[in-house]
Amino acid sequence: MRHTVARLAVALLTVVWCGVSPAASPPQAGGDEWLSKPVDDRAFKSFLELFTYDPKLPLDLRTVRTDEQEGIKREHLSYQSTPGIRVSGHLYHPLGAATEGSPALIVLPGGGAAGKANLAPRARNLARAGFTVLVLDLLYFGERSTDLLTTFTEQEKHERLYNQQAVYLAWVAQTVKDVSRAVDLLAERRRTEAPRVGLLGYSRGAVLGVIAAAVERRLAAMVMFYGGHFDALERAHLPAACPANYIARVSPRPILMLNGTLDADMVRATSVEPLFRLARAPRQILWSDGGHMAVSEQNHAQMLQWLRENVK
Repeated sequence: MRHTVARLAVALLTVVWCGVSPAASPPQAGGDEWLSKPVDDRAFKSFLELFTYDPKLPLDLRTVRTDEQEGIKREHLSYQSTPGIRVSGHLYHPLGAATEGSPALIVLPGGGAAGKANLAPRARNLARAGFTVLVLDLLYFGERSTDLLTTFTEQEKHERLYNQQAVYLAWVAQTVKDVSRAVDLLAERRRTEAPRVGLLGYSRGAVLGVIAAAVERRLAAMVMFYGGHFDALERAHLPAACPANYIARVSPRPILMLNGTLDADMVRATSVEPLFRLARAPRQILWSDGGHMAVSEQNHAQMLQWLRENVK
């Protein structure tokens, strides 16, 4: 796995450095040149080559086990995303309810060691609201952990992943492919029409998710839950891994951002508001008076209503 990722990282780095020149000097903390001036359409189209995958590759869907809790059925499954790469996930839906006709959500967790398991209560709430919910593990987290990360401290994640530009770009590209394959899974195996699939990303999953939403045009809507441009410890992105180069291209599909006014990780003035300004209509941002992930009940209810209106 480590050698495969390394080879992919080198290949991606070569493509991007050949296609778009990086900043002449290191960016200041909390920003980069693309936040001020995103790449043009020609450069963006060159990025799309990084996210191509073989749609004919068998998904090889496997159900490991199922369980039931609080009226919600959860399927523990995995599928093949790209050759040799499997994605683990949990699929939630109400007991006795058919998944074929319900709107669906693909959910990307933040950078916690437990991955998808951290979102079980939130996923059940979304399932009770009538959604089929597929929560994925990100590569290096949850069941997909490797020796790249062992302690999952903020320092380790930034030193080994978030601030390693080539490795981070490879991770972004794999995540986008994982999302596209999840759309394939929902459309082909669960008989859910693509326009009825939304994407919801939490924290780091929100940063990755907005890139995936710009690339994967079958997604109907995008929610960034406590995401932003940079977190407090990030230094720089390669252009093809920077959300500033993608967020405007989610339009005309709607995008919702939920953030905290006192968030010391995704900082309002330097990370969140500048990124939101790049988004195009239809767009909306909601603020909670708290820190990272401290969403209010009112804002959570607003998000749920927004999802009902835009993923249906």
